[in-house]
Amino acid sequence: MKLLAKKSGSAVQAQEEIAAVTSALGLSGARCEDEQMAGLALCARGERIEVVSSHLSWRDFERFCSNILRARRYRVMENIYLKKPRAQIDVLGISDRLSLAIDCKHWARQPGHSALGRLVDAQKDRAKRLRDSLDRVGPIVPLIVVMVDPGIRFVAGGAVVPIFALADFLDNIEAYAGYVEPV
Repeated sequence: MKLLAKKSGSAVQAQEEIAAVTSALGLSGARCEDEQMAGLALCARGERIEVVSSHLSWRDFERFCSNILRARRYRVMENIYLKKPRAQIDVLGISDRLSLAIDCKHWARQPGHSALGRLVDAQKDRAKRLRDSLDRVGPIVPLIVVMVDPGIRFVAGGAVVPIFALADFLDNIEAYAGYVEPV
């Protein structure tokens, strides 16, 4: 919020920009907090999304990802807990065609290839367990959203998407069908 107020010239102007972005994205009735909406307003101003993400806490980063999905007309569920063994899905994005089980990683440095492989494998397992526990949910794509571009987009049938590429990934998900394996 502070960064938006600085860039826009005042806290009042920042609130006006947040209101405009919220309205433009059709999120007026959604549960949107100022920090995440300030992030979206900064992106609308042309600020690099990874700069915006670096000003958010890990929890705000998860909500920021959720709001990007909402802006792309996904229904969103956050912090889904699975039992036996206990696990969590940070964000579930549901569209008419498929769902996305997202693990948000608010890391400031690039993870290695083997670490990404372990993350994707674990997310695939959680996505399978989630699919088995929900009614009327179609294929679920395991997805890891990271703050820093690891240079790798697909690992072991899952997608690794830097936050700056999330909107593009969502808009073009059909083009990646050969790279991801929905569970």
